[in-house]
Amino acid sequence: MEVPGGHNNTVFVLLCELLGTAFIMMAVNWGGVSDATPQCVGFTVFMLIQLFGQVSGGHFNPAVTFAMLFKEGKQNWMRNFTFTISIIIAQGIGAALGCAITAGGFSFEKHGDAKKITEGGYHVTQLCPSNGCNDGGDLIPKVLFAEAVCTFLFVSMVLMVVKHNGSEQMPINAIVIGMSLFLAIQMASGISGGCINPAVGLFQSLFQKMANTSIFPNAPETQMTYIPCYVGGPFLGGFVAGMWHKWIHEAAISSADDCRNEEYDKMI
Repeated sequence: MEVPGGHNNTVFVLLCELLGTAFIMMAVNWGGVSDATPQCVGFTVFMLIQLFGQVSGGHFNPAVTFAMLFKEGKQNWMRNFTFTISIIIAQGIGAALGCAITAGGFSFEKHGDAKKITEGGYHVTQLCPSNGCNDGGDLIPKVLFAEAVCTFLFVSMVLMVVKHNGSEQMPINAIVIGMSLFLAIQMASGISGGCINPAVGLFQSLFQKMANTSIFPNAPETQMTYIPCYVGGPFLGGFVAGMWHKWIHEAAISSADDCRNEEYDKMI
C-alpha cells in the first residue's frame, strides 16, 4: 500500500513478503542457538528492508501490514483490504517455509532421559512467557498486554519513519526500524518472550511443539496456551497504532505545523 503501484505488482510484492518472513523465522531460531535472537531479528529486518523494501514496503509482519491498511487504506478500501489479506497469507506461508528451512539446521537427536525442555544451546528457540509455556496460562493477561504495547511502539515507529520523518536514504530508515524491533523484543522478552509478530507467534509455537515432542519425548508436552496472545496481542497493537496515527497523530502534527506559522500567531 505504501509502495506506489504495489497492487499492480502483486506477484513480486507477495514473493518478497514471503521470503522476508521466512528469513525472519530463520533469524528467530538460528539466532537462538547463540542466545542472540533479538539482535539477529533486528539486523535481519535491516537487511531485508534493504533487499525488498522498494518492492513490497518491507513489512514481514502482519501487524505492520494491518496498521498500514488503517493508516492509509481508506481510499479503494476493498482493493486495499484484499491486498492486505493476500500479503498476510504470503507472510504466513513464508513463516511456515522459514520453519522448514530452519529445521534443516537441527539434528532432532532424541534426549530420552530429559525430563524437561532444555532452553538455549543447539535447540529450537522457545517462545514462552517468563513462567514457561506450561504454567497453565497464569500470565495470559500480562503477555497479551506486553505484546500489544510493545508492538504498538514498534509499529508506531515504522509509521513515523515511512510516512512522516524518515530519511531520504533507505539504509538509515532500515537501521532505525531494525533497532526499534530489537528494542521492542527486548522490552517484551522478560514478560512474554518477545514475539511482536503474529506470524512468528503462530508458526514458532507450532514448530517448537513439534520439535520438543521429537527431541524430548519424556518431557511434559509443550502447551500452546499462549498462541492467542502471540497472535492477538501484536494484531491489537498494530491496529491501535494504525488508528492512532490516522486519527490522532496526524491531527497533532498538523496542529503543531500550524502553530509554527507566523500567521497563526497573528490570528490569536
